Amino acid sequence: MNVKQKLAFLCYLLNALACFLLGLAFVFGTEFFPFHSDVIQTSWSDVDASAQTLYLGMMRTEGAGFLATGLALLILLLIPFRRGETWSYWAMSAIGIAEWFPSFLANLHVANTTHASPPWQGVLLAIFLLIIGLFASVLGSRASSKG
Repeated sequence: MNVKQKLAFLCYLLNALACFLLGLAFVFGTEFFPFHSDVIQTSWSDVDASAQTLYLGMMRTEGAGFLATGLALLILLLIPFRRGETWSYWAMSAIGIAEWFPSFLANLHVANTTHASPPWQGVLLAIFLLIIGLFASVLGSRASSKG
């Protein structure tokens, strides 16, 4: 792997790890996150049991999506990417952006319409890393094929 391909590998790997960590936090969380509390201006302990069930169900669904995305990115990174299969660059970027972009829009909406501070900047960073990874992998692949 040349330097551009190593940069792309790192960008994709960081995305896979972020997806896994966020997915685990959502799936195994026992209450919503602090910014969720800020949005509804209620602490977890003040939310009734049926609403808690609903929140946890939605969080676990979101977490499952992040875990699936992280697994897909990792498999694509470790097998076809390392083989230099160009389609994997596009697949990883598309899969990652398909997961992160709706989350970015939702987080940005919450930040703009409430006093909460959701992590939209981190989500935007993940998207940028996927775009950087795509460009670096494509350019790195072209450089390898010329040499």
